[in-house]
Amino acid sequence: MKNVFLWICCFALSAFAAEVSSADSTVASGPNIALTRSSVYLGKGVSIGVAGGVFNPTEDCDCLGVWQAQLEYFYSPRVSGGLDVRFFGGDLDSDVMILYQRYRMNVRFHFPFNRLDFFASPVIGLETTDIEEFRDEWDNREDRWWKPGAKLDSVDREKSCEKMFSLDGFSIGAELGAGWRFSRLWGLTGGALYEYNFSRTHLLTLSPGVAFNLRDVWGWASRTLLSSWITLELNFLRYFNRGVPDWGSAGFIGLQIGI
Repeated sequence: MKNVFLWICCFALSAFAAEVSSADSTVASGPNIALTRSSVYLGKGVSIGVAGGVFNPTEDCDCLGVWQAQLEYFYSPRVSGGLDVRFFGGDLDSDVMILYQRYRMNVRFHFPFNRLDFFASPVIGLETTDIEEFRDEWDNREDRWWKPGAKLDSVDREKSCEKMFSLDGFSIGAELGAGWRFSRLWGLTGGALYEYNFSRTHLLTLSPGVAFNLRDVWGWASRTLLSSWITLELNFLRYFNRGVPDWGSAGFIGLQIGI
């Protein structure tokens, strides 16, 4: 009987030690506030985000697939720097299939308040595909106007489509945004980005979104990661000085982790 009691005590002590070890291994996440572009305010460490979705340039253009990846490093609780890449791919219309790429670098200045973080960010961008080059090759075909079923107003619609992807070379801009973790598991995000491209194009992007805190419901993530969020974000884009009267729109679902 005495031996049985000793075995029970040893088992209980072992279970208690394992529980303490598991609790001690949980990573302290810090502020952990979701932001735009599948990023997060951590105050330290590295944030990695990936997302995919659909982009609708205008009502007259076909939808495209869009993918993005984002990397951000926190130099201090107030300053972070990062880069992201975005790819657009698919059939722009009945004539052209494209792969359009945008690269950006940014520095964010953060102003955190409890569950809320505001940020301001200068942005430098680079665009590597100009759809006008592909369109000119098609428009110069001798049989362009003799396609069966071609409409006279098709050129105007095609030009609106191409202008949504005709940024060329470098861009500079500024972004203002915020994230609000209004509950343990949910957060709201929003941002406004203005960019000027050296092809004399102005682009405004508005980005509302919502995020779910995966880390707090996933044991492995809470023990290993500083953050983990599932994000859903909408983008509304408007080009100025290009003669495009419509707003473009995009929707993304993404995953973010902090290490």
